Amino acid sequence: MADNLDPLKTAASAEVDGVEVSAKHSPETYQLIDQAKTELKDWHPQWGSKPEKDTRAEEEAHMLREQNDALIKSYVAKLPDEKHRIRGLMHVNVFCQKLKNILGPGRIHINTPPPVPGFDNTKMRGLFIRIRGMDNFTFHEDLNPGWKKICAIQGPYMSEWGQMNRDERGMFKSWKYIGWRGNVGLRLILADAVTKAEFHQEFGEPQGIEVDREYLRLLDEWERNAKRVEMQSLRH
Repeated sequence: MADNLDPLKTAASAEVDGVEVSAKHSPETYQLIDQAKTELKDWHPQWGSKPEKDTRAEEEAHMLREQNDALIKSYVAKLPDEKHRIRGLMHVNVFCQKLKNILGPGRIHINTPPPVPGFDNTKMRGLFIRIRGMDNFTFHEDLNPGWKKICAIQGPYMSEWGQMNRDERGMFKSWKYIGWRGNVGLRLILADAVTKAEFHQEFGEPQGIEVDREYLRLLDEWERNAKRVEMQSLRH
């Protein structure tokens, strides 16, 4: 292999209708892709006979879509609205200090991610934790041993529970705002960065309303799965 070849790039190419298309991402490549999309709108005779429309498959797909929509509506109806999710505001500095009370100094790092279109990196940042007892273990190749990526964290304030963006069907799409308990705290526990008991002792127990039960249900499922895996390993 030549010494000047970049391992992150490839000189591979393909021939499409007599035109050589490079595998590299270039304006010419995207132009050919757009041209192919336009041509595919009409069926070309040289492609042979046009496939017949499968009406039964379409009817079944439509029925399944209606059933799925009904399930989504029944599930979304049980999710608390934003009014009930906005409470317990906490400054990000206070959150980090409480987390340091659990983990000790030198085990928390918050970075500012590079600018990305549509992403406000002045408010959304990344939370990294140096996992206790794992100082020599490499979780990610781009991080020093012991450090683990947890999740996004928001400033200057976070509500206890995150606010959701929903799609046209009313289903969860993304997080509009990050919650210090429902998002960050949950990820810390699931990542084994802190225990549930430690987090609840420092940040307080959930109050037991509907949105809390959503959080507790996820933790309960996680604990049951962990116990199931532990029992299986003991059997072997």
